[in-house]
Amino acid sequence: MKRFMSDGTNKKASMRLTAMIVAVVFAMGTLFVPTGIIAAETDEDVVLAGESVDAAAPAGVDEVDEVTEPEAADPETIAPDVETDAVDTEADVVQPEAEEPEAQQADADSPEAAAELEELVVAHDENGDAAALDDLNETDYNGFIYKLEDDVTKKEIKKMETAIDELESDPESGEAAELIDNELYTADSLETIDAVADADMIEYIEPDYVINVMGPNDPYYGGYGWFLEMTKAPYVWDRGIFGKGAVVAVLDTGVMTSHPDFENTHFVSPYNTTNGSTDITDTIGHGTGVAGIIAASYNNQKGLTGIMPQASIMPIKITSGATGGKHSWLIQGIDYAASHGADVINMSVGDPNESVAMNDACKRAAAKGVILVAASGNDYDCTIEYPASYSSVVSVGSIESNGAHSNFSTYNQYVDVVAPGRGILMPSVKDDKPGYFSMTGTSGSAPQVAAMAAMIKSLDKSVNGTGFKEILRTTCIDKGKAGRDDYFGYGLMDLSRAFNYMAKSFGLYRASLSCISYVYNGSPKSPAVTVIKANKTLPKANYKVTYPKNRKAVGTYKVTVTGLGQYVGSKTLTYKIMPPLVKKIKTPKRYKKKIQIRWYAMSKSQKAKYKSAITGYQVRIAKNSKFTKAKYVKVKGYAKDSVTVKKLKRKTTYYVQYRAYKTVGSKTYYSKWSGKKKVKTK
Repeated sequence: MKRFMSDGTNKKASMRLTAMIVAVVFAMGTLFVPTGIIAAETDEDVVLAGESVDAAAPAGVDEVDEVTEPEAADPETIAPDVETDAVDTEADVVQPEAEEPEAQQADADSPEAAAELEELVVAHDENGDAAALDDLNETDYNGFIYKLEDDVTKKEIKKMETAIDELESDPESGEAAELIDNELYTADSLETIDAVADADMIEYIEPDYVINVMGPNDPYYGGYGWFLEMTKAPYVWDRGIFGKGAVVAVLDTGVMTSHPDFENTHFVSPYNTTNGSTDITDTIGHGTGVAGIIAASYNNQKGLTGIMPQASIMPIKITSGATGGKHSWLIQGIDYAASHGADVINMSVGDPNESVAMNDACKRAAAKGVILVAASGNDYDCTIEYPASYSSVVSVGSIESNGAHSNFSTYNQYVDVVAPGRGILMPSVKDDKPGYFSMTGTSGSAPQVAAMAAMIKSLDKSVNGTGFKEILRTTCIDKGKAGRDDYFGYGLMDLSRAFNYMAKSFGLYRASLSCISYVYNGSPKSPAVTVIKANKTLPKANYKVTYPKNRKAVGTYKVTVTGLGQYVGSKTLTYKIMPPLVKKIKTPKRYKKKIQIRWYAMSKSQKAKYKSAITGYQVRIAKNSKFTKAKYVKVKGYAKDSVTVKKLKRKTTYYVQYRAYKTVGSKTYYSKWSGKKKVKTK
């Protein structure tokens, strides 16, 4: 394809590269080129391997600082540095509007009530000493946790939870939720607590303190990890999410798997489509960098870290010794990845020549549930690049650290999302030696989104490309014009929002109960839960099941399944305890225009046992065995053993059944129906 997405700051190097590509084009015909060419960078861009990548002796850090420190983009200069008169007219289009600060929540309707609640707050300062709420910094906590008094009635709890549910339907009114069944609740403010609960119901309130996340010990994280912070990678790391179980195919120039920053990275199924071998030697460094952005080792005291460092990388080399490759090699790479277990395919390559064969390959992979991600391109002239512009592929553009659209990033109607793309530090190769390189181009943006797709796949394998685009639409931070636009797509990728979307909306579990209903017998019922994740049954150590202590009365019971460790999200299931069908139906007594439906009476011991489980009985009678247009009659009393149905027709055949019922509050629970009896009126 056309180019590695670079800003071309070194013109002499670019000219040398252009001459080389022209020669290859002449020899090979149509080429595609990875979209962030490092060949255009100076030799000083590479930090050689060895002690320089060790935190104890970071001798190469100064070199990297000098070369990789990105120039701060002028927020007033959004138009690209290209020789075209048309660009200036677009400057006001792509200038992102300043985001309005979130509206402050309105003052509470009842300041006195809020003040009363504040007296219940138990807070501590950074030294662990008791402190007033005003003594804490606003950044120390985010909302509140509160515990109810032990003597709060079920009616009061139900009223409170109804108020919480109403808040969910109107998020602007506040946020509140149940944290632990019937014990702890959360709210975004004291005013919200005041809206759902009375002060005398609450035992205590404490700030929902913010946990400070320590960055990884990789030595370059502090100086060059800004893009990881911008995409909220530390947020998901803190929750134990590192992409474990997901496989990302990197279709590129190969990967130097021996690079020190891949010390703990897992590689699977390498392949070279140019010669059919497993030789994925990377002499260019581009593919090594792309793989590093996705899954460079975390906390290994070397280099930086990948966004999803526990994701597996499937390195597929689709270029020859030069920087270009043929469409056919890319197509083979897509098919190979899809048939060898890849969950995500990253293609930091681009070419303006549309290909039916390449489009079909992308569709085949997408049909298997693979999420395909590609760089949008580095031509700020609305050029359509492929494979990014295919409908089955997620097209990724670049955004600056200040939120502006990168002046090199291709924009068009196919862009789905943007990620940081200027000065992205990554592991690389120079003269067959490992080093580090600062990439500028959408080649560095695409693997960040591929890493996000890996996170989603690690949580739920069933999410396909269509589902992933929906996640982007829902969770990206909107930039530029409101809604989707050609410069930013749906906006800036946000791992924290995507994670929370999965936890709340998708869930991670397909949980089922061994039995959704039990027949009452007076003993507690403990439901057995099975949890399926990615079509595999999870060990019980990976989740917790909670349900009420009193589980022996007729009624509906809530079961909550909550993930532990790297498994997040929860599912709520319900099961029921149903009334017993005590005895079989007797032969009915028949009359001219009525029938007495009878069943065998309970013994004294049964009456004592089932007294609290049966409110009465219901019978049904119809002229057909399927009981269509049946007549229903109830008789109240757990000890009843018959009911008479009147106003029937003479000499007519009827079918009859009975069952027990129990009324609990406003709900009525029924036992199964008895066997049928056939009877004819006189």
